[in-house]
Amino acid sequence: MSSPQAKGSKKAFNRLGFSLHPFRGWGFLLFLLIHTIASFYYISRQNITFDEPNYIEYSKRWLHGTPERIHVLDDSKSPIVAICWIPRIVRQVINPNYQLNDYGRQDQKDGRYMMIVFSLLAAVYVYWWCKDLYGSKGWIFPMLLLLFDPLFLAYSTLITTDLACGTFLVALLFHFKKYLQTGSYKQFLLAAIFTGIAIITKQSLLFILLLLPLMALLFSYGQKLKLLPKRMLLSSGVFILVVLLVINIAYYFHHSFTLFGKYEFVSNTMQLLQQSLSFLHWMPVPLPEPYVQSIDMLQRQAEIGGGELNSSYSGVYLLGEYKANGGFWYYYFVLLWYKMPIGTLAILVGCMFMLAKNFRIKSFVKEYQFVLLPIVYFLVILSFFNKFQIGIRHLLIIYPLLFVGVGYLFYKVALSTIPVKLTAYAAIIFSFISVAGYYPDLIPFTNEFVINKKEVYKKIYDSSIDYGQADSTIPGFLEQHPEYKMASSKPGTGKYIVLMGEVMDYNVRDKPVHPWYQKMKADSLMKHVILLYDIKEENLREAGFTK
Repeated sequence: MSSPQAKGSKKAFNRLGFSLHPFRGWGFLLFLLIHTIASFYYISRQNITFDEPNYIEYSKRWLHGTPERIHVLDDSKSPIVAICWIPRIVRQVINPNYQLNDYGRQDQKDGRYMMIVFSLLAAVYVYWWCKDLYGSKGWIFPMLLLLFDPLFLAYSTLITTDLACGTFLVALLFHFKKYLQTGSYKQFLLAAIFTGIAIITKQSLLFILLLLPLMALLFSYGQKLKLLPKRMLLSSGVFILVVLLVINIAYYFHHSFTLFGKYEFVSNTMQLLQQSLSFLHWMPVPLPEPYVQSIDMLQRQAEIGGGELNSSYSGVYLLGEYKANGGFWYYYFVLLWYKMPIGTLAILVGCMFMLAKNFRIKSFVKEYQFVLLPIVYFLVILSFFNKFQIGIRHLLIIYPLLFVGVGYLFYKVALSTIPVKLTAYAAIIFSFISVAGYYPDLIPFTNEFVINKKEVYKKIYDSSIDYGQADSTIPGFLEQHPEYKMASSKPGTGKYIVLMGEVMDYNVRDKPVHPWYQKMKADSLMKHVILLYDIKEENLREAGFTK
């Protein structure tokens, strides 16, 4: 017989939505454990990426009670990543005299291990949502594909906000859906709190405040619920108040309620808005100044354009074309085509077909709109209204939702014939084999649609391929192989080690470019972003550089 304490633990475990079935509950925890181990090993083999030091530095200032944005690259940084400082804080508490003289490298490495919290939390919500939609076993294959997807796994331990965005979006939508379905005030409060946290995490999540009322209206009309204007206004008001409270608490109410007319904006857009609304200069802005400042700074960067003086990004590059100011509406679709494992891509396409074939308005407004509408909504925003198209990592905002949706295909496959099931299983296995070929160098992952991996830069590049994760490899390689030298601006013989971005026609990573290497054939590819050349005189003659 089990003890009362054991029974109590079991009930508490079940209340969280985890079954103690020998596979369903513990199997999920096993998935999380393997994902965690894979993530920790992965980060032990990667250099600190371009953006991580800026996130770390801003969160450090935030922890010291100074959330002001004082550098250009502070524009999009969020206090949410301050979780990365927990290892250092614990050490400091244990030993107040603890010091390091390594320019923060150890703190950065240790902090990465804390970021796993966001991928694990995302997994929990995908688990709950799939169980709601597809039954007790409906989470298994969507969870496998998500946790070991190269993009999700690559960012599960990087000190950035990209994966956290997807985590808090799936969380707020889950609770918002539950609130509409049950009327529970607990779910209402959780939805509002997670909305506030999401907006803190990334400024682009402000757009969710436009989508939530639309989904609520669709749900009400679809369920034939009588709308009460007073109740709607009251609920909306309380929701906004909770969101504002969360944002203000996150920034210590730092200069909250500053008069609108007192702000000194740097972007033309905000300056014009301030001038046009001069009659509102007396109005206190119910947001902390650092948050308003971040929106203003981001808008200024959009106005400056990429690659310009004081610009925080190098422009947008895709399929051999470069745009300093603007982007491509098909940018993220091209990246998905080349960077999502082909097996997963096939499953996603099949799921879209299944959803369209079996579309029912009632089930859509009650359940599936909360998954599908946000995916489409943010894809439109990212594709048509986003000048900062500098990597597939931005799609992590919809990734957890995407894999909740993918569960629909497996729900239908479970009811299908054996050949259909075998096809779906084969697609999963193919994805795993494809990803395994890159692990642990997952950031530059491309699928089999890119045949010549040494020339992937002709299709896609930016942080989707090179996020600075391999830079630290070069000094060690040169020390072990002194016969190699760095890239040269002029054609010449010898052995060269060259970052892929340096052979491009455009400067997309703030380094000199030497396009003449494109006429040379690289001998090998290291860490999927470093090209090794052994150029001889005949190679130069064949390329037309010498007579």
